[in-house]
Amino acid sequence: MVLFDRLRNSPGMSEPLADEPLSRSKRIAFSAILVGLPILVCLLLGELWVRQFLPQSDLRHRDLFFRYEPFVGTEGIPDKKGVFGNRSFKTVVEHNSEGHRDGEHSKANLDGRFRILTVGDSFTWGHGVNNDEIYMKVLEQLDDRLETINLGGPGGDPPSELKVYLSQGKAYEHDVVLMGFYLGNDVVSRRPGPTNSPPMWGFTETGEFQLIGVEKTASEVAEIRRASAAEYAQDAERTASEEASFWLRQNSQLFTVLGNGRDYASEVMKGSVAYTKIARLFGQERQRHFPFLDFCQEQDSEDVAHGWKLAEATLRRFKQEAEASGARLYILMIPDMYQTWPEYYETTARRYGYDPAVYDLEKPNRVLGALCDEIGIACLDLVAPMRAEVQAGRSLYYRRDRHWTPEGHRVAADALFADLEQRGWLDGSLDPLRAN
Repeated sequence: MVLFDRLRNSPGMSEPLADEPLSRSKRIAFSAILVGLPILVCLLLGELWVRQFLPQSDLRHRDLFFRYEPFVGTEGIPDKKGVFGNRSFKTVVEHNSEGHRDGEHSKANLDGRFRILTVGDSFTWGHGVNNDEIYMKVLEQLDDRLETINLGGPGGDPPSELKVYLSQGKAYEHDVVLMGFYLGNDVVSRRPGPTNSPPMWGFTETGEFQLIGVEKTASEVAEIRRASAAEYAQDAERTASEEASFWLRQNSQLFTVLGNGRDYASEVMKGSVAYTKIARLFGQERQRHFPFLDFCQEQDSEDVAHGWKLAEATLRRFKQEAEASGARLYILMIPDMYQTWPEYYETTARRYGYDPAVYDLEKPNRVLGALCDEIGIACLDLVAPMRAEVQAGRSLYYRRDRHWTPEGHRVAADALFADLEQRGWLDGSLDPLRAN
């Protein structure tokens, strides 16, 4: 024992090693790894799951497929191709060399087929379906006598579609201009002024219907496009948070689905009974959360009445321009989802705090039909055939955003083909400028 003590205390022997306590910075780093690693693994698994089962495009940024245009306001990016989707669908969007969601078409009708030029909003552009599933392309597949040219674009309405036709459509030889008129929101109430840019169709102080406003200069357009493109440019100057958001938007499908889900959840919350009651408690009536009903009231509001006046003037001018090109204007009434699904409308209206019995859901159809009869425009109302298909259990609309599914586009194409044949337009037995 004495010998051991001497050896231990001798200069060549050191004290036994003791566990040294970790520094504060090391403890924090270790804790961060313990917490962060499982979160990182979960995020990676979530990313893989979303890419496999819920592929997304960034629906919050329209300039993914579109850019500013000084006359119409927006146009498709030429030759753009990419994925466009949400929790309900995954589609591939392909633009041609002119920025339209279609293949290439010659301006002259070289094949002598019956040419239908289509204009319209996101239904006609094909929100929710692939290029070959859009109703006019399905129609084209039904008869080799047909050729269809798609000039539709998201957010369109009749006044803006008239600009598309004047600036682009009239360059093509065509027999019919088919306007997809969405009854849910195509009756727009605009009162443009002289400084509006891009110019818009409206009424002057003397009541004349004309384009009002100015186009931006070429340098202004270039700057707008540059700023828009910068959101997706890899080398743009950004703050650290902006750079992180940009990288996630470009590389993470999970980031996009969370953003889209947040926006959707906000809409669901605002449509809830509780939100309605709270809003009323503070004296706010929530009339804008079911906008389609604005067109279904017994007495039109001032804005809706102005919208129908603008629609009438647009259709009259459109008809004149079409006939000047040797073509005929043809209106396709695209129903709102609630018009085809009465049970869902009634439950939704009550949930939003409305009495469903007060509103006439087919009033917009009758008003538009009467305008077409008065002006002398052929039209087709899809409410009846689509309601019959829905009642038979077929899913024609995505419930989340109320656009057509591929089945919805097929039903529209079938109805269009039957109507065209009944009118005799395809075999040329009737003059399209004289037959209603």
